[in-house]
Amino acid sequence: MEHVNTKDASPLYFYRIIFKAYCSISFLEMTRKKRVESWREKRRRASIRYQRAIEAERIRIDKRLKKRGMPRWKILALILSLACVVGAFAVWQWMQSTSTSETRRFKAPQFTLMDIDGNRVSLKDFVGKVVVLVFFDTHCPPCISELSYLKSLHRRAGDKVVILSVDVDPIHDTVEVLRRFREENRISWPILIGTSKVINTYEIQYTPTTLLIDRNGFIYKGYIGWSVRSSPSRLDEDINHLLEGGG
Repeated sequence: MEHVNTKDASPLYFYRIIFKAYCSISFLEMTRKKRVESWREKRRRASIRYQRAIEAERIRIDKRLKKRGMPRWKILALILSLACVVGAFAVWQWMQSTSTSETRRFKAPQFTLMDIDGNRVSLKDFVGKVVVLVFFDTHCPPCISELSYLKSLHRRAGDKVVILSVDVDPIHDTVEVLRRFREENRISWPILIGTSKVINTYEIQYTPTTLLIDRNGFIYKGYIGWSVRSSPSRLDEDINHLLEGGG
């Protein structure tokens, strides 16, 4: 680069340098703006392509549905119909689980189970007495509602009626859980640990299931679910009938 003596340089020389610098800066700024505009344009075009692809897919689906003779409103109606059927089935199951009573007239299957204190309890030990056999679990709200009636029955009937509670969920309801459940609810009758064999033999599907067994060991009636309004009076009526010698 040629050395220039600033003392001998004319003002035009400095103006030329300033002009070149200005042109360089302007060129760089224009290049940057073009890059930004190019990037924005690419984004805009990509967005347009995406929207067009979505619209094309929607049109393709609509054409396919029209060819099959299944308009969109019919699909929605079908979905709503299925939802109504599922809801009706759920309500029916709930009504079955809270139904009043079911008559069963056969010999109660014998069993021997361990209670939560480690004692063996056999159903045959209570022949000659009326037995209220309750299948329950600790996380069943109707089962907890039934406890008030069972405690009242235990106080009123004394030794005339035997109450046995059989837990059907030993995986969740461990011995410690059942002992705490007994203390919290002040249960004074045996709580037995159910087995899959006993549960399947008695065909237990809902909790609580309360079976009323007469003095001869026959199942007189079975109550599925628990209704605070109707179940106590009906169970009292059936128990009194058995205590009076009916069956």
